[in-house]
Amino acid sequence: MINSLAHRLGSRRFSTRDASRNNWLLALFTFGEGWHNNHHRFPGAARQGLYWWEYDLTYYGLTLLALLGLVHDLRPFPANLRAAHRVNAIGSSP
Repeated sequence: MINSLAHRLGSRRFSTRDASRNNWLLALFTFGEGWHNNHHRFPGAARQGLYWWEYDLTYYGLTLLALLGLVHDLRPFPANLRAAHRVNAIGSSP
């Protein structure tokens, strides 16, 4: 469902080679997987919702498992990519 809908419906925060999009409604029903454009920009990150308002229950669950010692080496979304987005948002669109 995500690959079908999140490549057609939603907004694009990052310029990627595909048509991936972020969709808050899909994210709500899929525990964060709807932040698909974020995921395509950095697929190795454990977190797909980048800001507090981007609901990402999967990441919260992984963080809890890491605190319990059951999951290791969660990769964060690179800070430089988040900073680059802020620059693009203030200036011209990406």
